[in-house]
Amino acid sequence: MEKDYTYGVARIRALEGKLFSDDDMTALLQCSDYSQCIAFLKSKGWGNGADSLEKMISIEKKNTSKLIKELSDDSNEMDILMIGDEYHNLKAAIKQVCTDSNNDNIFYEGTKLSPEIIMESIRQGKYQKLPENMEKPAKEAADTLIQTGSGQICDVIIDKAALEKIKEMGENSESKLIRKYADTTVTIANIKIAVRCAATGKNSDFVKKCVVSCDGISIRDLAASVDGGMEGVCTYLESTGFKDGVDALKKSMSVFECWCDNKIVQCIKSEKYNSFTVGPIIAYAIAKEMEIKTIKIILTCKLNGFDNGFIRERMREMYV
Repeated sequence: MEKDYTYGVARIRALEGKLFSDDDMTALLQCSDYSQCIAFLKSKGWGNGADSLEKMISIEKKNTSKLIKELSDDSNEMDILMIGDEYHNLKAAIKQVCTDSNNDNIFYEGTKLSPEIIMESIRQGKYQKLPENMEKPAKEAADTLIQTGSGQICDVIIDKAALEKIKEMGENSESKLIRKYADTTVTIANIKIAVRCAATGKNSDFVKKCVVSCDGISIRDLAASVDGGMEGVCTYLESTGFKDGVDALKKSMSVFECWCDNKIVQCIKSEKYNSFTVGPIIAYAIAKEMEIKTIKIILTCKLNGFDNGFIRERMREMYV
């Protein structure tokens, strides 16, 4: 039986009204320039009224992380939301140690496993200090990077390990949303891998090293489609119910990336009406992540002089 999160969900319900809607994002888009966008965000109380986008984003992320930790009540159910950041930190630590570089700004904060512990484990070669699911891929990625100098292979090893962990957490969860979110995340990641591999001339053997099995799509058939290039991948995706993804891809890679994120938002929207499980809390955290990403896209594009039509194609679907 799922744990009762009635109190946490009640708090989330009060905060959902402050999330940006599609109309709010359109209003932000209509701002004439970057400065007006910042003024608009301040008027909405976003980022505690900080003076720069970077500070605003940092504040919003920290506030969300703090909230989720408070509402999790020592539960591990929400750890799945940190997997991406934790494995990013693992990749960053391996590259920093193995290439003898130094850049602390590349690490994500607010993760359960601190970047300091990861760095110490990699520096000392004591991979057993890492969580069990990280130990083997961390050693393999570090050894590969030292021997070959290939950052790409290092990324493949760690990215696949992250997807495997997400899949495992989904399969072991009592929450229907977490199971659904995990499989959707892995499915969309597999599709993105196939598309990128087709775009860069990789073959099916390479794809097989990257993808992780899921219920949403056959990774065997998906990998095989890459041997037919982008046309082969598109034909296969159209035959498996992902025609809307192909339509997005035919516009541009950026529009396709937007479609990928929108599939995650669509996956969680049903949780708005569930008041007794962890689902709405997780859905809120994911929605907040999409909100931050979309605001960053809009303001970055405004700063670089892109027109509203260009920006609109890259705007993510909102949760509310």
